[in-house]
Amino acid sequence: MLEDNQKINAIAWEAKKRNFSYGVFSAMLTEENKKQIYKEFEEYLTARKEAEKARIKKYSKGKKKRNISQ
Repeated sequence: MLEDNQKINAIAWEAKKRNFSYGVFSAMLTEENKKQIYKEFEEYLTARKEAEKARIKKYSKGKKKRNISQ
């Protein structure tokens, strides 16, 4: 579940994708639209977090290999 500030970020994220200002875009939304945007934004954040974990894991493995060979 998104926090209040994340809900604002979710709407701003979607507005940017659609080339609208936050105010204009948020005024057009119904509660159902907002729920869908929140869901998509949560999925986006989860994917981003997983990608970051993978990058960190890949980097830390490479770093350990370098230290062993030195």
